[in-house]
Amino acid sequence: MAETFQLEVATPEKLLVNEQVGQAELPGKDGYFGVLPGHAPLLSALGAGILSFGSGGGQRYLKIEGGFAEVLNDHVSVLAEHAEFTENPER
Repeated sequence: MAETFQLEVATPEKLLVNEQVGQAELPGKDGYFGVLPGHAPLLSALGAGILSFGSGGGQRYLKIEGGFAEVLNDHVSVLAEHAEFTENPER
């Protein structure tokens, strides 16, 4: 099994993230959910909150507001209505 997966996070204006990560936590419409390599296929609406992701090198955080996430074949695609990097991981 792979140790990482491809994460892409985009807004209608730009691509914010396109990298290999070891884990991610996303703010689903009905609560947060985590993704690890080998995750089952999933399509989810997103709510407002903090999307965290990273690997052995540390965590990074994006504050997002709505959108959708698709998990398929060790590839996570996030299309957020609005997203910006933040240093504050507080929900």
